[in-house]
Amino acid sequence: MDHLQPQPPARTLFGSLLSSFSRSRRLEDRIRKLCAQAVATSDPDELNEALEELSAALHEHVDRLRRVAGGRCVLIERRQS
Repeated sequence: MDHLQPQPPARTLFGSLLSSFSRSRRLEDRIRKLCAQAVATSDPDELNEALEELSAALHEHVDRLRRVAGGRCVLIERRQS
């Protein structure tokens, strides 16, 4: 018997948010791992590979943040003089 609760389907708001959070969390973990890898290596080829992967992961993270920011309605407060 499986005691794990089933994940909510992505079509619900909660399911969509949960899925987005877990993808974001995995990407952040990957970025941390690549940073640690780059610092720990003394092999130039390994360093280059880690930095290339890190660059791609950072670009993906920035793209995700842009999509999130682009979907928000920003209200501009006008001050009365």
